[in-house]
Amino acid sequence: MIKGGCGVLGRTTYGFSRSSFATSSVSAAEVAKFDAWREVWWDARRNPLVGMNPVRIRFLMETLLQEEEEVSDQPPLPLEERKVLDVGCGGGLLSESLARLGARVTGLDPSRELVDVARQHAQHHPLTRTIDYRGGVTVEELAKESNDDDDGESFDVICVLDVLEHVTDGDSLLRAAASLLKPDGILFVSSLNRTIKSYLLAILGAEYVMGYVPVGTHEWAQFLPPDKVATWVKRHGLAQVQVKGMVATAPPPIGNWNWKLDPVDTQVNWIGAYRRRHEAHDAIHK
Repeated sequence: MIKGGCGVLGRTTYGFSRSSFATSSVSAAEVAKFDAWREVWWDARRNPLVGMNPVRIRFLMETLLQEEEEVSDQPPLPLEERKVLDVGCGGGLLSESLARLGARVTGLDPSRELVDVARQHAQHHPLTRTIDYRGGVTVEELAKESNDDDDGESFDVICVLDVLEHVTDGDSLLRAAASLLKPDGILFVSSLNRTIKSYLLAILGAEYVMGYVPVGTHEWAQFLPPDKVATWVKRHGLAQVQVKGMVATAPPPIGNWNWKLDPVDTQVNWIGAYRRRHEAHDAIHK
């Protein structure tokens, strides 16, 4: 069983100044766009993230447990005592899955309406009722508050999944997230790669042809290659652990959004893991 094995350390700013997080990467237009999803957030027929969520959890568990067994083969609460921050939690898909695995979850989202959806849905299970949802709060605000406070929050795991392509400054968001990680903590990031294939499938196909999501859900110029994200997080003291593609093997009408992890195909959806380097932490505290 995984414990909160990052050690008990005094609160540190990990080299980030207290004025580093004064701005927000939130796009008001994107928040309004996703507010409109509040009635269908948990509807697998209307929200592709419902079908994608299991493969995201599979990647997280493979990384955290360092083995490739199914989650169902692990102890019932393999993330017990882990503190996890879900940045851009929306209506709570990922937050609930992590809480059911035993994690102590904090979910942030700038949309108060989606967080209201998350809170209501969380009442359906005793493990998810404990999720600390915070609507109208950004990770930059949390980072500034935490780094201003010697007893501020820090996390074993931080998830920024399918968020970066919807913000105004992904580097700023990741910088704030990195500042909240404990030494040896893991940051998980997923996004859409900026390739011709992603434009054909995620925008022309998914929005205009098949109507899986509303037209305008994505902007191809906002898609992020994995190497760009790796460059950003390296500047903030994190090292890449692994990156895999998430490939839809049977989208509707063929199937029910079946997804698999692919070690090679990151041309459309991808997910990566990044660990806070001990040497970076040690250098800061010499």
